[in-house]
Amino acid sequence: MRAPRRLAAIVVLALPVACAATDPPQRPAPAEAPAAIASGPAPPGPAPRPAPACPETLAGAGAWPWPEDFAKVVPSKPGALGHLEQRWSGRPARLRFLGAHLFDLLGKLLHEGGGGDAERRRVACAALDAVARAGAPVVRLWGFLKATGSPDEVRAASDMLALLLDENARRERPLRFVVTLVNHQAGYGAPDPSRSLDDQDPKSPWHARQLYLGGGWKARGIGSLAERIEAFAARPEIAESKEIIGWELVNELDTFRSVAAGALAGGEAEALEREFLIPALGRLAARFPQPVLVGDLRGHAASYIEFARSLLAALPAEVRGRLVWTGHVYAPKVASAKDPALGRATWKLDKDLAIAAEHGIPFLLGEIGQHVPGGSARFCGGGAAHDLPQLFGAVLEGRPEIEAALFWGEGLCRLEIPGSDGAWVSIGAGGDSADIGPEEAAAREALRAERGKARFRAD
Repeated sequence: MRAPRRLAAIVVLALPVACAATDPPQRPAPAEAPAAIASGPAPPGPAPRPAPACPETLAGAGAWPWPEDFAKVVPSKPGALGHLEQRWSGRPARLRFLGAHLFDLLGKLLHEGGGGDAERRRVACAALDAVARAGAPVVRLWGFLKATGSPDEVRAASDMLALLLDENARRERPLRFVVTLVNHQAGYGAPDPSRSLDDQDPKSPWHARQLYLGGGWKARGIGSLAERIEAFAARPEIAESKEIIGWELVNELDTFRSVAAGALAGGEAEALEREFLIPALGRLAARFPQPVLVGDLRGHAASYIEFARSLLAALPAEVRGRLVWTGHVYAPKVASAKDPALGRATWKLDKDLAIAAEHGIPFLLGEIGQHVPGGSARFCGGGAAHDLPQLFGAVLEGRPEIEAALFWGEGLCRLEIPGSDGAWVSIGAGGDSADIGPEEAAAREALRAERGKARFRAD
């Protein structure tokens, strides 16, 4: 804190006015009494920001400076993509990034963080700093624990998210977050996390059909999406976080099995829009000031664009004005860049880009990853090597409009926790063939090089 400054009064005397020789001498007019000056110490400034729970990497780190306001959607004229923007260092910056995933971070903090806030902060700090060292300024994570379905889980997830955001706010260069609120797919985030929403109890509000068409998303007492939104909105450290740059409704909302057989047309598709997407996005936008996302929406190609047009036309202007369109792309590793499998992997990406450009809204490539055909499922272990230059060439080259993306498969395996006497934790490792192994130095270097390109540098 700076020492109090004492103010000195400066009295300015009026000087004699030049007079004619015949005039009698003039005295200077008496100076006016100076106004009263406050004395005593200056009021204290803001308390210094607490230090993070581990040493912060600054040199060469990918994180951005402190944000001065919330991220916002900057629309474009139809025919071009809008973009995300946030103010720091006294000026607005366009948010360009190739970020990372720590999807299970909240669960790791709760169950493997050591049991107390001090220990959990060290885990959070180590994870955030590792991502920054890898050159990624943005992290996408699940806003829920592995097994959901109760108000207790929602409260625990709220506690962990609040702790993470507070620890992040202690950094000189805090990361930004995209927080996903429901996961459709198997493996994480359902009453039975081993099964997708399509395979939950058909009578449960968590079954895909009940959640999307039967109002399950707003049921009470089951840890529903609506309850999660309200719980997060009630915590100022979450709802008012300038480090959250997007709230995403659903990870990979799949309509093939439970909603309209994937047709995205007809009565059930209309009900999906009317009963879930429009009111849930409206609830999200009403409770938070940050941008909102639907998430990757999956259905047949024939009706995909028409469904998206219908949804965007039906959204209230205040929601559409903060909407970021999203898609995911996984391309196979192939023997040649001319393999038609690469083209088949990107058909939906091109439709998503067309939808966003048609409406002048931003686009986020929420997951970009490479599957290795025949690669076995693994968790932080060796496996078939990835060819990330091939992936980036197939997906990003020729699509210069993509300037915001998140790489899937960059798990933090055996991340050592500073100050914890040898403890470690693995975070963000999904255990499928898209995960690059800890031994794949070439893949990680290719990822860092891609992050350093101009298309992904904020300005």
